[in-house]
Amino acid sequence: MRHEENNRNNQTSETSDFLHDKMNTGQLFECIMTDLDLDPSCSPCSGMKYRARFIRRCLIKGMLAAAAVGLFVFSGTGIVQKPSISSVKAAPSSDASSAKVTFHVDALFPVSQVNASLNEKDIDVDVLGNQDYSLEVEENGYLLLDVVSISGIHATQEISIDSIDDQAPVILSHSHAGDNIEIHVKDIGDSGIDYNGIYARTDSSDMIRPTCCEPSEGLVVFPYPSEDMYIVIPDLNQNRLVSVLHPGIGTGAEE
Repeated sequence: MRHEENNRNNQTSETSDFLHDKMNTGQLFECIMTDLDLDPSCSPCSGMKYRARFIRRCLIKGMLAAAAVGLFVFSGTGIVQKPSISSVKAAPSSDASSAKVTFHVDALFPVSQVNASLNEKDIDVDVLGNQDYSLEVEENGYLLLDVVSISGIHATQEISIDSIDDQAPVILSHSHAGDNIEIHVKDIGDSGIDYNGIYARTDSSDMIRPTCCEPSEGLVVFPYPSEDMYIVIPDLNQNRLVSVLHPGIGTGAEE
């Protein structure tokens, strides 16, 4: 009787151990499925299917990690590093008719494009070497510099150009002196007055030259007219003032 009871106890213990091991196996399988981000409700018999999916996930994660490492390495070596523009200088010409702009591009690798535009009009850029560049502008406005790296990253910089003489001379005063009209003029730009280009015209005469010019005094003398006279005063940068003289009244700017 005691032997049979022992057998029953052993069978009960073996059954309990089997159920416990089965429960542990199920929990372990569920943990593995959870770690792999798979469905733990599936049976272990479909392991081949999940093994293939696990391998694919590992491959994808490996490729992403390699891409991240490559991006980091390329960033450190300058492949995807953003270039920069420095040492921008604009030097006007002696007659203020133009300005030469120079600048430097900071990049570890040669850039693919260097572009410039002034007031939305493209300008040719000259290569000086050692990543130095230059260009010439002939009007005031906003100059946009645009540099493109070999990976397509843009770096831009905008500067204001205001050294070009684009203002016409002005008449400071005028007076009637005998048979002449004396006019004092001044160029408010930097190019200077073109005294050889000064002339006047009337309805009955196409060209009347000054009888006297004194550049040091800014003085221009014309014969006093008997009819309206249009006086043209240019500067060396092709800006010009046209003033009309009404006999007995005085002068007034036309353009």
